[in-house]
Formats: sequence, structure tokens, C-alpha cells
Amino acid sequence: MQRITKSSLALCLIMSTATLTGCDAPAKEENKASLQLLNVDTHQLKQQQDFAIEREYVGFVQAGQQANLGFELSGKIDSIYVNVGDTVQQGDPLLALDTLLLATEADQLKAQQAQISAQLELVNANLKRQKSLKSKGFSAASDIDSLTSQRKELQANYRQLSATLAANQLRLVKSTIIAPYSGVISARHVSHGDVVNAGSPTVTLLANKNKEVHIGIPIDKVQGVTQQKTWTVRVGKDTYPVTLLNPGATVNLNSRAINFRFSLPTNANVINGELAYLNYNDTQQQAGFWIPLSALTDGIRGTWNIFAVVENGAGPEVERRSVQLLYAANDKAYIQGAVDEGEQIIATGLHRLVPGQIVTINPSVTPKQKTATKPALIDDNGA
Repeated sequence: MQRITKSSLALCLIMSTATLTGCDAPAKEENKASLQLLNVDTHQLKQQQDFAIEREYVGFVQAGQQANLGFELSGKIDSIYVNVGDTVQQGDPLLALDTLLLATEADQLKAQQAQISAQLELVNANLKRQKSLKSKGFSAASDIDSLTSQRKELQANYRQLSATLAANQLRLVKSTIIAPYSGVISARHVSHGDVVNAGSPTVTLLANKNKEVHIGIPIDKVQGVTQQKTWTVRVGKDTYPVTLLNPGATVNLNSRAINFRFSLPTNANVINGELAYLNYNDTQQQAGFWIPLSALTDGIRGTWNIFAVVENGAGPEVERRSVQLLYAANDKAYIQGAVDEGEQIIATGLHRLVPGQIVTINPSVTPKQKTATKPALIDDNGA
């Protein structure tokens, strides 16, 4: 009897263990299924009536004044007072020609003037003497007329020499190039001893004030840029507010763009020839939605897809939607397509999901219910 009791007890223990194991299996399966639901971040769609494309048009910095300075007469370079990179003030001498020939010519002209002055003194003395003799009846009128004519001729010769001497002094002044405005020497084209022709460039002077930016604008964007109230230009890492001086009137034959001139602030730290970029928000009148760029995924046949989240009774379900990409920026995209205002789309982690999958969402917004009028979907086979 004791042996039967032990066997019965063992059998009861075995049956109890099996019963407990069978009861615990559904609970484990349910916990395992709940653990497989993925948490997703969503983005609620908000419709926009237009969007702005951020464009940049490239140009270059140019000094308000840029002159290739040269002499007005030919000669040999005698003195160079500046070099590339030097800052000069208005009126400073820059270069000078050899003026030895001009100095010699001036001496000759002055000697001729002295000679004529001596002749005039003699003529004036003879004329005075003849007038005195005439009053006593000892001189003819013809002698006085001859001396008077001779004096006028000498006076005319003296004035001619004075004009020639003035021209000589003017050439002497023009033998030195004077800075017409304050600026920086950007280039030097001659050296000591070079013989230059009149008008040949010797140095290039850039004004250090009133710097400008010249930027080419496509013809179809000219009206939009002109109608802006404010403009900004990026040069290097710095951005400056600029003022539109005037839009160009001629289309560039190479770039097919119109050149716009903008004035930079006086404190702009820029160098002539630097690239400059004009910021322009090109507004497009097209309705659509801004979404994170990470919410887009490749579709079939070159299309773009997003994953929307809808409630189907069993929980939030992933649906594939086909959209048209209108514009993409660094981290966002503007789309049109099979989506509605207020819908929730999955913002990140699309590689972990497939259409029809049940997920849990992090935001507290409830997904929209499925309706019979929802947009047609594109399945994995493109149907």
C-alpha cells in the first residue's frame, strides 16, 4: 500500500508539471509577440501652399574703381615709389620718368627768352630815341614804324617761348604718376630702366572704398531678384548685407546672364577677385508637404515612397504611399502625392519596416482610420 501511494504521488507531480507548462505557453507567446512590435517616430503632415528653393548665384568682388595707370608721354622709368600690396593715399607719387631731356629743353627755352628780352630792350631804346629826334624834326616816320613792328614781333616770339616753356613744365609734371584716389597697388608692370610708350599700363590701382559685387543672374530670375527687399552676399565664411546699385542691361554672351552690381558695406573684409554668392529664396507656388529627408525611401521604377501609419483595429499599421519629390534640402524634402493633411508618416528607420507591419508609435497623436476613399497604394509588385 505504501508503494502505491508513492507511485500515485509521482504521477500526480508529473501531471501537475505538464499542466503548469501548458498554461504558461500562451502567456510566453503573447509576451514574445508584444516584444516584436517596433517603436517608430512619426511626423504629422501639414500642407503648405508654396515652398522656397534656396539658390545661390555666383559672382566676384570688384573694387569700385580700378585703374591701369600709365604715363601720358613716352620715356624711360627713372623712379618707382611703390610696389605690389602697398597702400597709397590720393596725391602720392607712384612712378617717375627720366626728365633730363625736359630739363635741358627748359634751359634752352629760358635762354631764348633772355635773348628776346635783350633785343626788346634795344628796340625800345631805339624807338624812344627816334621819337625824341622826330619831335625835333630829325627822324622820319618810317623809322619809327619799322621799330614798332620789330618790337611787336619780338613780343610775339617771347609769348611763344613762354607757351613752349609752359608745355615743357606740364610734361615735367606728367612725368610723375600721381595716385588719383586712395587705394592698394594690385600689380606692377614695369621695372627701373624700362622705356614705355604713352598710355602703356605701369601699375594697377584698386580703390579701397566702395567695393562692389558683380553677380550674373539668369534672365528668368531677374524680376524675382529685383523685387526682393533685402539682399545678402556670402564671401568666404562671412555674410554681408548688400545694396543693389543697378541691374545690368545686357546679357553676357558667354554665361547668358545679366550682371547685377551690389555695394558691399564699408567694413567688409574682402579681397578683389574673391568669389561671392548671392542668396535668393525662389518661391514656387505649389501645394505640398515638408517632411524629413529620412522619411523618403526608394520606390519601384524610379518613384519615391513614404510609410504612413493608419489604424486598422489591431494596431497602427504601416502603409506604403507613392509621392513626388519636388525639392530636397539638407535635411528635409517637399513632396506631393497620395497623402492627406494631418496624416502620420514614419520619420526614421524605414529600413526596419515593411508594409502591413504592426508598430507602436512614440508620439501621442492617434493615426487616422482607414477609409474607403484613401489613395490607391503601390504594392511590392508595383500594382
